[in-house]
This record gives sequence, C-alpha cells and structure tokens, in this order.
Amino acid sequence: MSLAQDLLEQAEHLANRDGANPKQASLRRAVSTAYYALFHLLIDEAVGHWSVARHRGRLARTFDHGSMKRVCDDYVKSFYKAGKPASELLLKEVAQTFSELQLRRHTADYDNSYVWTRALAQEWIDRTGIAFTYWDTIRTQDESQDFLLSSSFPDLPAHKKTRRP
Repeated sequence: MSLAQDLLEQAEHLANRDGANPKQASLRRAVSTAYYALFHLLIDEAVGHWSVARHRGRLARTFDHGSMKRVCDDYVKSFYKAGKPASELLLKEVAQTFSELQLRRHTADYDNSYVWTRALAQEWIDRTGIAFTYWDTIRTQDESQDFLLSSSFPDLPAHKKTRRP
C-alpha cells in the first residue's frame, strides 16, 4: 500500500477512534492527515514517472504546499473561464478538494478556537477518498499530467495545445 493510501486509512482511524466523545486532537489530526494523504498522492504520481529512481526523493521535495494550492486555485478558475469542459470536471474536483482541504488543515493545525465535529472531519476524509477515486480515473490523461508538472514547477510556462492541420 502506498504512503498516500496509508495516510487516508490513518485519517479514518483517527476520526473514529474515541467512541462517542471524540477528542479534538484526534479529529484535528484526522483532517490534517487527510490533507497529507492527497498531497502525497499527487507527489507520488508526479515523481513516479521520473526514470531515475534515485532522484525521486529529491524531486518530491520540490513540491511546495503554497505553490500547489495556487496551481489548484488557478486550475479551478480557468476551468470556469473555459466554460466548464466536461472532460476536465474530475481534475477540477481534485484540484478544488486539494485547495479547500489545505485550508481545513490550517484550521485543524493552527486554530485552537475552532471545534471540530466527527461528522465534519469525516466529510473531509470522505472528500479526500473521492479525490483519490477521481484521480485514479484521470491519472493518465494529458491534462492531469500537465497539472502535475505545474504543481512541481509552477513557474514553467503553461502548456499550450497546438492545433494540427
């Protein structure tokens, strides 16, 4: 099992471990762990295509949380500007989940005044699981691979599709 899948399973475990009265620490860690599950899924997908295995760890460390969120936010905005192309709906959902989940992770990790419920933590874990499923469906599509490249190297010029005569 991959680290990403293990993290998603761990998030589920944390959200459901304290019986009828869950501890805030468990719920907060569950949400944070769900975010890291999706973060690592996308990184693993990107570096898994790198042909030099010994470079993959170094390449994985080039991914930046803030840059990835900006790439996701930009993708969601461009999706709506492009008239909601049906072929890219699942990728938009993955990007939107990543972006929103990162905000929830910040709340879980840093806002001690926020009180989490098991239902809300579970909702974000479920959304992460759905993003995993969507990603599995679209992982080989050109748009998804371009998205991964942008996530790793956000300063590269965007890929432009060229028309062939």
